[in-house]
Amino acid sequence: MNVNLREIRDTDLPLLLAWAHIKEIWTYLPTFRQNENLTWENHWEWWKIREGRIDFMIEVNTEDYGFRPVGVVIVNLKSQELGIYIGEVNLWGKEIGKKALATAMDFMKTHYKWDYFWAVIHPKNKRSRRLFQSLGFQKTGPGRSGQNKYEYTSSRPTVPVSEYQVGSRPSYQPGII
Repeated sequence: MNVNLREIRDTDLPLLLAWAHIKEIWTYLPTFRQNENLTWENHWEWWKIREGRIDFMIEVNTEDYGFRPVGVVIVNLKSQELGIYIGEVNLWGKEIGKKALATAMDFMKTHYKWDYFWAVIHPKNKRSRRLFQSLGFQKTGPGRSGQNKYEYTSSRPTVPVSEYQVGSRPSYQPGII
């Protein structure tokens, strides 16, 4: 399946709001958007404050419709944080998220010379955890809002952090297993 990224447009906002109301998605969002009663006004405010962010629409190529939107990758240009969700739940488990996230990372590596990324993942979000780990992210400690922080770097060796480890020591410290 061909996966494409393009910048999100204003005309995509109604679809993004619909996806944000899917319980399996909003439950794991790490921000004020973690709310089943998200309003258009809240959604519009979130959209207007995108300074320092690149929001990508994930599209897949289908025989019937050509490229159609199925999800979102968000890149924070100030902190190098990544976020992703697939809004079309019938396409979960099809490797679309992995292809999209890898494409976004490659874009940032090429155009911004990044070799480090991080994400916060809800402890119960096994699907997201597996996605990020499949791309080389490792749990490094607690994140904001009760989430766990996962980090990726291509410039230094890493040692995985045990699921049972308490604390927030960086993953590159020797002796952490």
